Amino acid sequence: MGWYKGINAILEQEPETWLAYLYGQQLDNMPHLTRRKPKFRGLLLRLCAFGVFLLSHLKLKQPKILTSRADYLVFSGTANQMSSLDGTTTHLTQQGARVVEIAHAKLLKTEALRSRYIPFSYNAIDIVKSLVLLVRRGPALYLDLKRKHPTAITNYFNSFCSVYAHLVYFYRVLGSTNPAFVITANDHNPSNRSLLAVAHYLGIKTVYMQHASVSSLFPALRVNYAFLDGQSAFDIYKSCEENQPPTHRKVPAPQVILTGQKKQIDRRINREENVVGVALNALDETESAIEFIKGLSNSGLEIIVRWHPGQPKGDIKRYFSVFGNSSRIKLSNPENESISDFLNKIRWLIAGNSSIHLEAALSGVLPIYYEQRPSDSPDYYGYVQHRLAIHAKTRSEIVEIINGDLGTSVPDVSAVRYYSSTYYTEWDGREDELVAKMLLELSEKRPPSVELHALPIRLN
Repeated sequence: MGWYKGINAILEQEPETWLAYLYGQQLDNMPHLTRRKPKFRGLLLRLCAFGVFLLSHLKLKQPKILTSRADYLVFSGTANQMSSLDGTTTHLTQQGARVVEIAHAKLLKTEALRSRYIPFSYNAIDIVKSLVLLVRRGPALYLDLKRKHPTAITNYFNSFCSVYAHLVYFYRVLGSTNPAFVITANDHNPSNRSLLAVAHYLGIKTVYMQHASVSSLFPALRVNYAFLDGQSAFDIYKSCEENQPPTHRKVPAPQVILTGQKKQIDRRINREENVVGVALNALDETESAIEFIKGLSNSGLEIIVRWHPGQPKGDIKRYFSVFGNSSRIKLSNPENESISDFLNKIRWLIAGNSSIHLEAALSGVLPIYYEQRPSDSPDYYGYVQHRLAIHAKTRSEIVEIINGDLGTSVPDVSAVRYYSSTYYTEWDGREDELVAKMLLELSEKRPPSVELHALPIRLN
C-alpha cells in the first residue's frame, strides 16, 4: 500500500483541517459560513453527500493523456480560476510545451472546452482508496472537529472527507504524468490545496496564479513561484504567515513575481452608456438585493444585474422570476456572458465585498462600494481604503454619485496599479503572455525578465 503510506505522510504534515482550510481554520472569522444552513445537515447526511460526490465524479475509463509525461499540469476548480489560467496555458502550448489541463466537468459546457480540458474524475480504485482513508482517519478527524467547531461536522464534514479523494486522485495523476510544474489559481480550496500538497511531497515545482483579490484570512503562501497581481496581494500575504499548520512541512519558500491581473478584460475609457451594473454574490441576501435593485430602477436608472458564477441555483431562479421580463433591468448570466462583455455594457459598477471592483476599474468602469446590509468585514479587500472604489453608504448617495460630477470620473491609476502592477505599462493586457514567458524562462533556467521578490516567511 505504497499509496497509503505516501498520502498518510502528506496528511501528517498537512492534516485534513488545513487542507479544507476555510472550514477547518477560519469558521470563527467568517460568520457567513456558520450562518449558512445547508439543506442536509448532520454527520450521517454529510457522509451521504460525500458518497454522492464520489459517485457523481466516477468515470471508469480514464483519458490516456493522464499516463503521458507533461511539462505543465494545470488544474481549474472554478470558472474564475479557469479564466485566469487559460491565456497563459494557451501561450505555453503555442511555444511547444506539453500542457495537461484538468477542470471540473460542470465547467466544460462547450465543445471547445471539452476538447481542451480533461474532466476531473475518479476511477473505481480511487473511490476504494478514498473510502479506506475515510475509515482509517475519519474517526480521529471527527473527534478533532467536535472539539474545535461542531458546525464543521454538521455543515461541512463532506468537504473534509473530499480531501481524501482529491489526494488519491492527484497522487495517481501526478505520479503518471510527472510534470515539471503544477499550476493552479487557488490556494485555499480543498481540491487546490490537495494538489499542491501532493506536488510538494513528490518534489514537483508548484505555481500559484492569483485569480482574485486576497485577504489576511488566506493561508500562508507556500509554492515555488507565486504570480501575484500587485503590491496589495504581496503585502497581504506577508500578514498571512501565521496561517499555517504547526507541523514541520516540506514546502518551498515562495518566489513572488508581480504580473498584474490575468483575466482578459477589454478597456474603454470614453463610455457613452448610462447603464449601472449591479454585481451580486452569495453574501448578498436575495430579497434585500431585489428590493435594492428595484429602488435603483425607480430612480430612473437603467440596470444590468450579474451574479457570481457560484451563486446558489435558488437565488438565480429568483432573480429570473423577478427581473426576467423587466424592460429597465437586464440580467447578465456568467454562464454565457464573459465578465469583459458585461463590463463593456456599463458605466458604473455597484458591488459589496467582491473582486469585481478591480475588474471594473481595469475596464474603465467606475466602481462604487455599497453594502446592502452591514458586513462582517467592511471593505474586505481595501478597495475604498486605497481609493480604487467610491464608498456609498445609502442608495441615495449612489444616485448622487452617478448623477454628479463623479459620474464622469475614471478609476485612479495609482490605486488600480496597487492591485494590478501592469496597469498602464508595456505588459498591460498581455499579463498571460508575461506569465508564460516567465515560466518558460524558469523551466529553462534562464535569467528571469521580471524581478523576483522573496516573501519573508516563517518555516515551521
